[in-house]
Amino acid sequence: MIPKSSKFPLRTQFLTFRARAKQTTTPHLRALFNNITLQECDSRLSVIVPIKVNKRATTRNEFKRLVYDVVWPIIKDKNLDCVVLFKPIALLKGKISKGLITHELSQLINLY
Repeated sequence: MIPKSSKFPLRTQFLTFRARAKQTTTPHLRALFNNITLQECDSRLSVIVPIKVNKRATTRNEFKRLVYDVVWPIIKDKNLDCVVLFKPIALLKGKISKGLITHELSQLINLY
């Protein structure tokens, strides 16, 4: 898990980030990346999993933890802000979904 200081704390900060971020997509994910300005010092990561992906909160939380575990070690030293959004496509909890998400995350990170 990442520290609370490395998450987007305010909606206004997220909205300004979204306006200037670069966007890449895969069939199940959309990622927004932006380099941090000199005023900010730490990388930040946020994950959004809508209820349409799966109605169970435990499954959505597992997907969030998976993204944090895969993406955070890669971006924490790069001074990079990242938001990963799941598209509202149904996914089930299991090894197949985990493998699919991990593969798509690695594609997104390699593109940036």
